[in-house]
Amino acid sequence: MSQPELPVATLRCSRKDPVAVVCHQSAQCYFRPDTEELIFIDDDHAGKFELHWQEMNARMDAFHRANANYSTALERYAGAASKAALPPGETEKRQMALTEAEQALEKSRAAIKKELGDFSLDSMSYDEVIELIPVVQGKGGRNGKSKPYAYVKKGYFSQTQAGRKLHNVSLKGKDKRSAQASIYSKDKNGKTVISSSTLAEQLTALEWPKIKLELRDVLKWAGSDFDLDKLKSDFVLFDWAESWNHSQFIGTKELTDSLDLSRGAQFMRFASNVGASGEFDVAKGTAAFKGEANAALTVASGKVSYTAYVPDRLGWALRYTDDRGNDFNMGLLRLCLTPELTGFVGASVQIEGQLQIARSGDQQVLMGQPGGRLPRFHERKTRGVAFHQQMAAEDEGLSVTAQAFAGARVEGSLKGSLQWLKPTPPRDLNPNVAGLLQSTGKYTDFCTIGSSIAGLAGAGAGGKFYCTFINGKFCFHVAASLCWGVGAKGGVICEVGTNTIAEFGAWLIYQLYRLDFGFFDLVDVEAFKAYSQYCVMQMASMSEDLYELYGRKKSGFTSIATEYKSFMEDILGESTKGMEASKRRNHLARHVNSGPERLLRYTPESKGMLLYLLTRHGVWDHLDYENHGDGFVLDIYSERKESVIWVLKSIQTVSEWRKVMCRMTRDGRVLAGKDGERVAVVESERHLERFLQEGISRDDDMYKAKAELVAIYQGLKSEIAWGYALAMNDTAYYQLNSASNFYYPDRCSFGPCKDQLVDYV
Repeated sequence: MSQPELPVATLRCSRKDPVAVVCHQSAQCYFRPDTEELIFIDDDHAGKFELHWQEMNARMDAFHRANANYSTALERYAGAASKAALPPGETEKRQMALTEAEQALEKSRAAIKKELGDFSLDSMSYDEVIELIPVVQGKGGRNGKSKPYAYVKKGYFSQTQAGRKLHNVSLKGKDKRSAQASIYSKDKNGKTVISSSTLAEQLTALEWPKIKLELRDVLKWAGSDFDLDKLKSDFVLFDWAESWNHSQFIGTKELTDSLDLSRGAQFMRFASNVGASGEFDVAKGTAAFKGEANAALTVASGKVSYTAYVPDRLGWALRYTDDRGNDFNMGLLRLCLTPELTGFVGASVQIEGQLQIARSGDQQVLMGQPGGRLPRFHERKTRGVAFHQQMAAEDEGLSVTAQAFAGARVEGSLKGSLQWLKPTPPRDLNPNVAGLLQSTGKYTDFCTIGSSIAGLAGAGAGGKFYCTFINGKFCFHVAASLCWGVGAKGGVICEVGTNTIAEFGAWLIYQLYRLDFGFFDLVDVEAFKAYSQYCVMQMASMSEDLYELYGRKKSGFTSIATEYKSFMEDILGESTKGMEASKRRNHLARHVNSGPERLLRYTPESKGMLLYLLTRHGVWDHLDYENHGDGFVLDIYSERKESVIWVLKSIQTVSEWRKVMCRMTRDGRVLAGKDGERVAVVESERHLERFLQEGISRDDDMYKAKAELVAIYQGLKSEIAWGYALAMNDTAYYQLNSASNFYYPDRCSFGPCKDQLVDYV
């Protein structure tokens, strides 16, 4: 194939159609970036050598294409599910296409893993590859195109070298006059870059007799008539150098502080399908590829910014069985992972079918799990995942030492969030009927995966999915098996930050709603109590972010309880002047009235405590001019009465009403009536009636207050309406959506991945 007299192409006759046989001259010269060597291949072996790396690239490309096809099929299925109506059989057709794409992906995954070997947890590696750049493509030189990356298995490379089919010549000039030691150098900012001038001197000048003599000997040995002057006109390596230097920036934004030539970085580039590109492009700094896991690779550093939904963007139903044998459906959840990955570990995340959580020191690390397999889509769709609270040993995960990651560059800790498919109401809660029947929902973060697990070791105590309160934050332990399926190892530790505390409350109350406000044993009892107390104090202190303060102080259960006790003493006038206490209760009422929708994120205990505070009054309250209103007919406690009604309007079911009435105490504890809950409820309702009719000559209001309470109570649902957002019970949205949503979660938004072209530098 390398003979100069061979024609470019010949025509082979056929009974059907003539076939053009194109002759291709395989590359004999490659550049190895990590050792700065020119690699020359024997003329007779050049075709076999090229075939090897082309097959390697083709297998990886096939895997990425299968992944992209699966993502597209999932997108189409999600799109079908979100529509109100589809032609008969269309949903089944798309599900069948999704199943076929999933099978093709698993087949291509198995093929690439067979080629690469198993991922080793001991050495954090696969069978290694060597990264090469074809420098001279036969006699045609550059031909106006840069050449692709080539990846060769290390074993094959060594075997070829041992068989004297390969020879390497170093371009490092550290023992030669007027030459620098390496083409890699530091710029004025300390960043590692490639020196184009040094590269040009080494490739084009070739003034060192020793190198020139060595190159001529190699060419003679290789049986090549290649003219060394071709190196002066082939700019493949200059394109490569510029693209690597450029890939450290996007505009003025710095992406990485160093080029990475390590074995892990080379493998990461290979696993990211960089070899599928046909040329370098200095105008682009990153490689982006489309799949269910959306990622962009900074090529020169071998670092990928990764976004993936686990088990996929549709999520799956999470169900648990409590100690009493009751089955509870928590709705759809998913993990959103956004780590930065490098080296062999990063490659394992892309290649393996199932992932796992490991711990190195106080860091959570994501990696592929050898031999793992995600549950099939139809399994996730039809059954979801069921679990008991008791943790198994694998839920604690793999612990590895820093030495185990030697050469793997595990720099990016695990990042991401836990999301739930949150039902969302229309903008107008009192529109026409057609608007109310539009079922919507979207995935929303309610806790995040912290970069460090220091001090959070107790977050997993109690169950596979468990919430507690540690160091001023609500924390979750989530077993990987609940997201990746049976066999997955490790537990993700998440925390609720100031940016997700509101969504945490929304998630928590919706779970209580699903239980019709029964006992939720996946949340620590003390943590639940702390959240209820926090809600009341935050409502009274809207100018200060109490949760952020708890995090800074690393508060615990005891400190929250102490602060709440002091808060109650102040607002009840037990440690302050009576007039000041009255004004504080008025302040609390104004905050309730200014944002009543916040009450939808409050526990029954919080609402009971609020009602208790809002209805406290005495001599100083009567003397406080703020309590006499500003209307034509003065209505004492008008702001407080309005806030009481808002609390009652936030109640969702008859069961919650009873719990709120039973918890109208200063600390949310059950109000113990002599004859049980029924009497306690009646006593609380009478107390509210008396407060709402406070005033002079208000006989009419006595009946009005009682009628208002009765109207609210009679309008409550006796059963939950699963799949609809919570809303005030006087809205049309609440009143019309009285039964569970038959179309939930089908007509929701699942956040499809952004389409990205397979476009690499």
